[in-house]
Amino acid sequence: MQRLDRQLVWMVSPAQGDDPAVAKGWLARLQGLSTLTAVKGPMDAEQQKKWGQFFYQHRNGMIDPQTRHRLSNGGDVQANWVLAQLYSAFAGVSGVEIKNDPLMLVRGSQLALQQNASRLRMRDGWLMAQDDQGRSWYFIHGELNGSSYNMQQSHQVVTDLAALEKDFQHQFPGAKVMSRGTLFYSNYASQQAKHDISTLGTATILGVLLLIYSVFRSLRPLLLCVLSVGIGALAGSTVTLLIFGELHLMTLVMSISIVGISADYTLYYLTERMVHGRETTPWQSLHKVLPALLMALGTTVIAYLIMMLAPFPGIRQLAVFAAAGLTASCLTVVCWYPWLACGLPVRPVPLMLPMMRWLAAWRSRKMLYIGLPMALTLFSLAGLLHLKVNDDIAQLQSLPQDIQQQEKAITALTGQGIDQKWFVIYGDTPEQTLQRLESFVPKLDQARKLGWLGSYRLLPLSSLKQQDMDLKLLKQASPKVVENLAVAGITKVQVDLSPMPVTPATWLNSVASEGWALMWLSLPDGRSGVLVPTDGVKDTVALKQMAANQVGVSWVDRKASFDHLFAFYRAMLGWLLLGAIVAIALTYVMRLGLRRGLMSILPSLLSLGCGLAVLTFSGHSLNLFSLLALVLVLGIGINYTLFFSNPRGTPLTSLLAVSVAMSTSLLTLGMLIFSHTQAISSFGIVLGSGIFTAFLLSPLAMPPRRRGKK
Repeated sequence: MQRLDRQLVWMVSPAQGDDPAVAKGWLARLQGLSTLTAVKGPMDAEQQKKWGQFFYQHRNGMIDPQTRHRLSNGGDVQANWVLAQLYSAFAGVSGVEIKNDPLMLVRGSQLALQQNASRLRMRDGWLMAQDDQGRSWYFIHGELNGSSYNMQQSHQVVTDLAALEKDFQHQFPGAKVMSRGTLFYSNYASQQAKHDISTLGTATILGVLLLIYSVFRSLRPLLLCVLSVGIGALAGSTVTLLIFGELHLMTLVMSISIVGISADYTLYYLTERMVHGRETTPWQSLHKVLPALLMALGTTVIAYLIMMLAPFPGIRQLAVFAAAGLTASCLTVVCWYPWLACGLPVRPVPLMLPMMRWLAAWRSRKMLYIGLPMALTLFSLAGLLHLKVNDDIAQLQSLPQDIQQQEKAITALTGQGIDQKWFVIYGDTPEQTLQRLESFVPKLDQARKLGWLGSYRLLPLSSLKQQDMDLKLLKQASPKVVENLAVAGITKVQVDLSPMPVTPATWLNSVASEGWALMWLSLPDGRSGVLVPTDGVKDTVALKQMAANQVGVSWVDRKASFDHLFAFYRAMLGWLLLGAIVAIALTYVMRLGLRRGLMSILPSLLSLGCGLAVLTFSGHSLNLFSLLALVLVLGIGINYTLFFSNPRGTPLTSLLAVSVAMSTSLLTLGMLIFSHTQAISSFGIVLGSGIFTAFLLSPLAMPPRRRGKK
């Protein structure tokens, strides 16, 4: 896959006619880039000579399927075909050719290659195609000198290509260049991620800092919050780099959400100090909030660590980043803040009157105490009834239209699509691999007749066993061909029937393998494999089953594999989420009793339901990323319940801390909604709506004595 992802294709068209100078101008520019390698355009005279020499020297070992079919039906069939070529006005058979190759084996193999070369045709050494308007396009191929997922290199290459194209069109007005390759999609995705980091990250951090300053009206709480968040980010980055050796772009984008969560621990402690700083010491305040802090940290870290099960490096890195970063942020509060928060100004609770009225409403009004949960329950049920599941990975990323249009145009010109669907035939040795490929061809023909696939492409190489059988056919048919040629007046021809074996190593080291070498795979221990690309696949399940019934054959449908992987992990995470809810409910019931325990789990359940409902009504479907977001909703939203259920705290202090924490979380998680990556955007929708629901219902967890009479 790494080798395939390095491939690049260009199609160049002059403004008028089919002047090859235009294509040569673009080729020269590409060959001047050090970041590209093996950039090839036309086949020069020397290469064409080597090409012809190789096929002539190995003509008895390069028998194509059509020639083999004619030979197997007797010498007359091959003789008639040779005579038809000889007397055709368009074949152009020379006397030298018929003398040196009376069976026309080289011509047969070349015609078979042309039929198998899609819509491209050779002209003056160039591979060319024509569009529906009759415009000529020249084919150029190259490879990236490095990984297409190296962000810096990819962006530099795309930038250089854009500059070259601008200069090229200035020299050749009206000329067009189209490009195709993984490089262009990789660069687009990385630039979108960088944009998200720079814009969303900046807005998030500024919003959080402004909110904290407006609540505490002092620089010290602001600096303390920056300290804990900074230490958390440093710890998360360090641990992630130690484990993975790199930081994925998705980790950096989604780590924006961790800023608000890591600030919660600071806010809860500083809120306690701001409200009760005159009555208690810093250590007494820590003693009051420590149980809630540790339980909140534990639930959130567990939620993130569950994400380690996801089969994506970016998500796994995010889980490690978050677990290490949040732990470091919480420990910073526990270990340092009792000293650093000494002398923190004690201020009245901001918006104290509205918050007291909100708490009073929860204490005394059944309309809020019962009505709000019921309304959210109905909203959740309405959303769940219309919820759709979609594991199609194509729905997770909005692809750039200009790149897609060029790709479709190149596919139409060449007939070579980008659907990564193929069979892999493999064996312990190259000979075993080729024999298995030949025995699998009848199965491929049967699948084509059944409509499971439209077409397939085979490597123009035979096993040594098949070459021996072909040589026997040649010996049987050659006398009849020579006889028919003599009747036509062509005498004194000699047929060379000596073995001309072709091994994969010989073929790969020759010019004849150009354009085909990507289909052959080799490992250092001698194991080999060959790809059989397919087009027009209609039934990938049937093809997978057909491959499973053959020894040494595998069906690869890259997109379908990822879709299946998404579905599998989505189902697994769903069961884990259900198990986590049951475990949390049992913990609440054992600690608080049946009634209060069930009441305390209600905010978590409704936060999950409302998150899915908002996802549904926003036009999105349920997928793996939505489940990952629900895991975080459960882990983060339960913190608000823990803060309110802390018997050592006061409802007003808890409400202030939870309100500020929720605001910071929405500032960070809500920003993900505006991401250009659809998967991250839906992730933010579920997180934002779920956490806001958990905040609304968190007063349900207040101890009974807090809901008694005034």
